[in-house]
Amino acid sequence: MEQGTERAARETRDHPAVTGVARAGMAAYGVVYVIVGWLAAQLALGHPDGSASGQGALEQLRDQPLGAVVLWLVAVGLAGLVVWELCQAVGGHRDQEGARRWLARAVSAGRGVVFAVLAVLAVRTASGGGASGGGSGGGGLTGRLLALPVGPAMVVLVGLGIAGVGVFSIVHAMSDRWRRGVEPQARAGTLGSVVTALARIGFATRGVAFLVLAGMFAWSGVTHDPSKSGGLDQAIVRFRDEPYGPAAMVVVALGLGCYGLFHVLRAAFLRED
Repeated sequence: MEQGTERAARETRDHPAVTGVARAGMAAYGVVYVIVGWLAAQLALGHPDGSASGQGALEQLRDQPLGAVVLWLVAVGLAGLVVWELCQAVGGHRDQEGARRWLARAVSAGRGVVFAVLAVLAVRTASGGGASGGGSGGGGLTGRLLALPVGPAMVVLVGLGIAGVGVFSIVHAMSDRWRRGVEPQARAGTLGSVVTALARIGFATRGVAFLVLAGMFAWSGVTHDPSKSGGLDQAIVRFRDEPYGPAAMVVVALGLGCYGLFHVLRAAFLRED
């Protein structure tokens, strides 16, 4: 029964329509992060033009000509990517065995959840709705969690979960595990050098930004103060108070842009296993 389920998942994943939409979704995900990098650079230069987050990037897309149409296409692509990743979680990663395969499948499932959240945000943004925000100003999800009896502990756990994503991202950069997700031609020659540089810089920078964000959530839980948490843009702003802060923020912005460009390229060389 399990083998039949895995086979069905692979057949679904390998269908040209699913693969095509998944590639479009991967490219859209990359574009979102390129815009996040641009918005982060605006923060670094003292000219904020929207929130340097996924929601902020989607709002930037909405404000462009035919923006709502583009956002609906982004949502469709991300939905296809959700299906693709879930099929990977069920029947993919056959090049690995034992615990490593189970870990890879869990990671695919986690990515599917992330893409699903972005797809929902794209639909809400396209239809004129906003996202229920994070933890600034004493409101949002963090404030509601802290109001619960076990809320502070839950917020700390959220911080630890975000820290896990950050560490995983840095490990991904240093170990070159990202190579398993792209076809061999994207790992060789001049193109391979470009893809490698974008992936290493992008994953490492994203990891550092998520670790800062995780620390903010954990501190918010410890102090019972929702204003201590925030989104990715607030995490980036934390660099401003450090030595060479604006320069560090520009580096982070460029790194997030590299992360986005890597995924745009990965869309063209999406590997199935």
